[in-house]
Amino acid sequence: MSGTPGQPPNGDAAAVAQAAATAVAPGRPIVGLRAIDTGTGGRAWLVAFEGPAFLCMDDAGHPAASRTRACDIAQAALAAEIVEEAVDATALRAMRGAADGLAAAAAGVPPAAVEALSRAADHARALAEWREAPERGEASLIALDAAIGLQERAHAAYATFVSLTDPLAGRQGDLEADVLAALVAAEEAAAAAGLGASLGAMMGEGMAGIATAADEIAALHVTPLR
Repeated sequence: MSGTPGQPPNGDAAAVAQAAATAVAPGRPIVGLRAIDTGTGGRAWLVAFEGPAFLCMDDAGHPAASRTRACDIAQAALAAEIVEEAVDATALRAMRGAADGLAAAAAGVPPAAVEALSRAADHARALAEWREAPERGEASLIALDAAIGLQERAHAAYATFVSLTDPLAGRQGDLEADVLAALVAAEEAAAAAGLGASLGAMMGEGMAGIATAADEIAALHVTPLR
């Protein structure tokens, strides 16, 4: 985990925030700036400077006063970074091609398995659209919950597909070559899209690390925290 916020889309708000951060910590080169919506207290910003050093501030450019508020801002940014790195829109969209390929060569594959893979592809596409939306420039805990929900549905549908096609592994020699190729392609596409694992479980396991990294950011805050 880098602990460095990503750069949001260009815009007046980002420019104002950068100017405010420069006023708070003059002479420190800014290497990262991220808008944050923690769900409480309106929009905030996490700024990374060379050093490393950090600044958590509100939308008016006032530095966070408490360590608790700084950690809340940092945790939201770090959680967003993890989710966004785990969500590959291109790989998710490729699930549709894998599902269509299996449907076209479905001889010997349970219809329910074909339908489950199609559902996984639909949810994967919705998650890809989430990842590519312009508002991803702002790290939002509410938006992360939505992404985790979409990924969980895609993961569950793919898990159903796997359970329904597992019996085919014992009779691969009886399958047509195009069916076997389509099954392999589906497995490879799902692995690339991260559908074999639960994003929610991954985030749950990673929360301790996120909290530790947020504490490290707060310890390197350029203004005092009470």
